[in-house]
Amino acid sequence: MISYATTPTDVSRLRFAFAPLGEAVASLRMMRSDVRRRAHLPWLRQVGPKVRHADLRPLRALVPPTGYVPDFLTPGDSLGYGDLDTDLEAVRETPPERLVAEVTWMMSDPGVPPGWHRATGPVHRWMVEHPERALQVVADQLATYCGLALRPYWKRMHASMRADVHHRMRVMEKSGADAVLSSLSRHIVWRNEHLTVRSNYDFEARLDGRGMVLVPSIFCGPEVLTMLPPDQSMVVYPQPDASRLWAASEGADANPLAALIGSVRAEILETLHQPRSTSDLAAEIGVTPGAVSQHLTVLRRAGLVNNRRAGRRVLYTRTPSGESLVHGARYGGDAVLV
Repeated sequence: MISYATTPTDVSRLRFAFAPLGEAVASLRMMRSDVRRRAHLPWLRQVGPKVRHADLRPLRALVPPTGYVPDFLTPGDSLGYGDLDTDLEAVRETPPERLVAEVTWMMSDPGVPPGWHRATGPVHRWMVEHPERALQVVADQLATYCGLALRPYWKRMHASMRADVHHRMRVMEKSGADAVLSSLSRHIVWRNEHLTVRSNYDFEARLDGRGMVLVPSIFCGPEVLTMLPPDQSMVVYPQPDASRLWAASEGADANPLAALIGSVRAEILETLHQPRSTSDLAAEIGVTPGAVSQHLTVLRRAGLVNNRRAGRRVLYTRTPSGESLVHGARYGGDAVLV
């Protein structure tokens, strides 16, 4: 288990951020798991052929299927900017001695499969012997991979993660930090000022007023990833229902709901698995608030969504009929409207 011992100051300094390169690393790991791949098949169908033709061998050698991934690949200094170029520049500026230390640790990590150690050993030894060159190669390959696999989808991904953060911040405003920390993942327990993450590693970090960063992730699920001192303490949690992000990406032919009611209205219904405002939907789907409002009016008149006021905000949710329609389109069979 990994345990973070907090103080009231740490809780008061709790904040959310985004980690673009963390998503790149998590997606590379996800590709190696047949179970985890299932949630991202529409994305993989588009990205897979492009990635297969790119030489990413040194980069892939740093992302084992399980175990430690060198921390320099997920720089913490740029957290909050949500910008791939900022993260890539931080990787290029990694001190060579840090690469040597972290790759050396990975080479002896018992959490990494033995077969992986044997297959990647020559690449790791080359990195340790030539760290400056290795940093340049890895940063270039990260940039290539991000260009193929993340940049075309980052606006949508960032909007989805931002909506998740906005939802949790509203929970925090209403019910406090305890409610947020207790609901991040089934692999996380918040009790007696300790945040404990299920892990094959044993470590207790004392934050001592330095605070903690919570980072939503599309690709990490069901894992919870951590970063420990002396780096910024960070917990990367899986965004709920992240697979819904790709629901509309295969087009109307692959999405019966889009063929029935139109791609934007289908995407709105898919997104309303939890309450959203018009501005939330606009940010997450990538259309104007005015257009979202018009589509919501049609969906409400059709009995597929409801709205309610929450303070100054108007939140929309699916009705039972909307739930039935989405479920029937996603899983097949008869969707009975009630």
